[in-house]
Amino acid sequence: MKKVLFLALLITFSGIYAQNVHRCGTEYIVQKALQENPSIQFNIDELEQFTEQWIKDNPIGTDKALFVRIPVVVHIVYNTSAENLSDARIQSQIDVLNADFRRLNSDASNTPSAFQSVAADVEIEFCLASKDPYGASTNGITRTSTSVTSFDINNDYIKFSSQGGKDAWPSNKYLNIWVGDISGGILGYATPPGVFPANQDGVVISYQYFGTSAYGAVAPYNKGRTATHEVGHWLNLKHIWGDDGTSCSGSDNVSDTPNQAGENYGCPTFPKTDACTPTSPGVMFMNYMDYTDDACMNMFTAGQKTRMQAAVSASRSGLLTSDGCSGGGGGTGTCDTLSNWTAGDAQALYAVQSPGTGYISGHNSYSDKAKAERFANVGSNKQVTKIFFKFGAAENYDANSTVAAALWSDASGSPSTQLTSVNMPVSTIASHVSGGQYTLLTLTSPVAVGNNFFAGIKLTYSGSLTVALYTSTDGDQVPATAWEQFSDNSWYRFDNSSSWGVNVSLAVFPVVCDATLGTESVAGIGDVQVFPNPTDGIIQMILPETKTYNLYVYDMMGRLVQSERIANEGDFAHSIDLSSHPNGFYFVEIRQENKSITKKIILSR
Repeated sequence: MKKVLFLALLITFSGIYAQNVHRCGTEYIVQKALQENPSIQFNIDELEQFTEQWIKDNPIGTDKALFVRIPVVVHIVYNTSAENLSDARIQSQIDVLNADFRRLNSDASNTPSAFQSVAADVEIEFCLASKDPYGASTNGITRTSTSVTSFDINNDYIKFSSQGGKDAWPSNKYLNIWVGDISGGILGYATPPGVFPANQDGVVISYQYFGTSAYGAVAPYNKGRTATHEVGHWLNLKHIWGDDGTSCSGSDNVSDTPNQAGENYGCPTFPKTDACTPTSPGVMFMNYMDYTDDACMNMFTAGQKTRMQAAVSASRSGLLTSDGCSGGGGGTGTCDTLSNWTAGDAQALYAVQSPGTGYISGHNSYSDKAKAERFANVGSNKQVTKIFFKFGAAENYDANSTVAAALWSDASGSPSTQLTSVNMPVSTIASHVSGGQYTLLTLTSPVAVGNNFFAGIKLTYSGSLTVALYTSTDGDQVPATAWEQFSDNSWYRFDNSSSWGVNVSLAVFPVVCDATLGTESVAGIGDVQVFPNPTDGIIQMILPETKTYNLYVYDMMGRLVQSERIANEGDFAHSIDLSSHPNGFYFVEIRQENKSITKKIILSR
């Protein structure tokens, strides 16, 4: 890095910043760290190479299926009572982070139409930690009374108990946010990945600008966007102009943000152009990584989302397995129950069209050999451990009647090689049909699958046996995700003219786990499945053992919205009704004694 730039930054911090508010000190501390230890540049370059490759592998517009809920610990370091911020004010800041990173902010509609197409839901959420590094319950807030009247960005003492601050919690499992009186008029600063040691890693916000105006935050930085900006840095975003500020050569390494000469202040009128982007729609001054007033910030872009998700996948990957949120399950977990069933779908049991008899989704007079559902983009190094089925009919069976559950590989979008086949007693299926329950098949051993695969049933045509799966409402899948195998062994999609010409999604729910991690066993409870997901209100939960469990449902802000006690009967679906809640993300926590597991659920009608 240029020494001239570093010296200019030093002059700025010792002079102008002593008199005026400065939006962000992140670039300053990075340049200072590089001046003191030039070898850090290797870490920065290595992370950038990984980020560039990750973006190539996960281009903008693809579903990366990466969702993380980050546990936050807020360290309040106060010298006066005014600096000892209330719990409510701290929660207001967490609420802002969640809204901004999920693009649920109330001012999202203020994004100009020219930029609406690139505005993104980052799919990252935050909670005040409910479990500390030692496993004890916490509210995610520490409070430290100090004799230090203000903290200096140049020494970072707010992060050390020995210097009147507060020591960090493990930064690979928590986002540490320090709040105190920061000298020099600095609103905040953050440590980008790969630059600072673990005991300094996190975000610092001056207390006047933490939280929202309803609790005393100071205008025009009173909507919590200082923390949004700094957490962006913590997740490897640069300032939108690229921290050059003198020409158009600076870059934030994001493809969908316009080139920009330097920072913007106040609340510019749209469109605003500059020498780097001289034509409308101009620069993206409403981006969270600019310097405008809080009231004028309202968006991250899809490209910025990709950089932040890359950071979570690499330098911040410990967050994926952190158990700091809601007693456990801070990350994505090791197993997921897949489904192509979408919220709002009605269950239907289709009869074969004339002149056939039986069911489209099961035995019929055309002697279809199999019904399968396609699951795409599930990731690499995955294995199926279980499959749930929702059968709609099981008729004319005897004690020896079976149908087989099967997995097939994918070849250019259609079923190919059979990977496994396991018989299921129809008598068991029939008991589940009469009780409105799901049938669970646990594979003898996990079966490795590719990024795309098929799961379904094989039909035997023994005697007059009839078995059928539920499907979704006719016509909702385009293209169809359900396939069937004709008597001549050829495969057709349901919407193919050679088949029935209808689009359906079969009620098949495979459980897919990371092969390197094995089957899901979290905090001693074992395998727990919650589905369908997304849901339009009713979800089913399968618990592994006949025990009594406590169930808690939290909203995306970490607030408890529902609870109940369940006497589990073992491997049967227990219904949970979320229909009284608004659409959004929820976390279902299941506790048994001192063990717990949390699942993310999307409610969408």
